[in-house]
Amino acid sequence: MTQEAARPDRTLAVILSVIATIVVIAIVVVFTRGGPTDIDPSTPEGVVQSYSRAMVASDFETARSFVSAGVLDECEEADRSPLQGLRMTVISTTIDGATAVVKVSLEQGSGSFGGSSYSYDDLFTLVEEGGDWKISTTPWELTYCYDQGFRG
Repeated sequence: MTQEAARPDRTLAVILSVIATIVVIAIVVVFTRGGPTDIDPSTPEGVVQSYSRAMVASDFETARSFVSAGVLDECEEADRSPLQGLRMTVISTTIDGATAVVKVSLEQGSGSFGGSSYSYDDLFTLVEEGGDWKISTTPWELTYCYDQGFRG
């Protein structure tokens, strides 16, 4: 056997090293990415974020504090199911006087690495009450009161 044939192929070693480096970087990125950015809680988007976090955490008393008085006056509390795996992204906000509409993208399911998930866009409607933004309608998954998630 010649010395050349016995020596490992350097090209293969370089390729394997590059692949290993890419895998390590990908793992680091996945496990060190930050959580969602906190939005100013005095804005319509911030109220939507705070309300949604409370609903996902099953902290219904906190969620209730973000619901408008008009909705609470006639509130029949909705049955609540666990909301694990629900992710929300604010797309846009339109403010018209004392009313705001926050468009969000909702995604539910595992979604990572080819898992099943689904996503869609929906709206939160907010009204200004005493200088604070309060939620009057929500996407159905995040409904606090039965009539809150329905729009005519």
